[in-house]
Amino acid sequence: MHDRFIDISYQMTPEMAIYPGNPGFTAIRTSDIEKGGKANVSCITMGSHTGTHMDAPLHFISGGESIDQLPLDRMNGRAIVADVTGHSEISREMLEKLPIGKGDIVLFRTDNSLSWNCDRILDDHVTLTYDAADYLAEKGIKMAGIDYLTIERPRSRRTPGKSVHLSLLKNGVLIVEGLALKDADEGEYEFFCMPLAIKGLDGCPVRCALKKID
Repeated sequence: MHDRFIDISYQMTPEMAIYPGNPGFTAIRTSDIEKGGKANVSCITMGSHTGTHMDAPLHFISGGESIDQLPLDRMNGRAIVADVTGHSEISREMLEKLPIGKGDIVLFRTDNSLSWNCDRILDDHVTLTYDAADYLAEKGIKMAGIDYLTIERPRSRRTPGKSVHLSLLKNGVLIVEGLALKDADEGEYEFFCMPLAIKGLDGCPVRCALKKID
């Protein structure tokens, strides 16, 4: 196994892209050594789905598990980075060709990674079809990840009454969004994902990393 970790999280800055309607990010120094303070202390404000973040079932399911109720083994472990660049969407037929098994973590490197740096909202983005989301749930994976702020389909390609989020979360598949996968080659990895244990939260920014498995 390689010793090098690949950091696949985006930096938090006031200029970063925020999903429309969500709270923005700020970090304000409330105590400053250079201004006479005894220590540097900051106040951070942001939404629960800011930057690289994880969705708990509570995000879409009333009474669903919150972020603090999820055991760490459900969000860490063996992961497959699937390179699906060159496609406008991820279909069930594409997934059926991948070595996906029960308990896997599947991270999708799409064309989003080629042009997006958490710097703006895209007019269109690559994500799963509804059939593909159902397939992942059927396979019993434990987490799906995407390289954009949302795994949901663009508004112009949504079907009323259907939801990629709900198809996954209601079947116990956690979701991690906003991954920086530009430098992650296709293959098998050890995946590390750590949200803060904030009681009752529907999601949380996370620090994610990959370690290549030979």
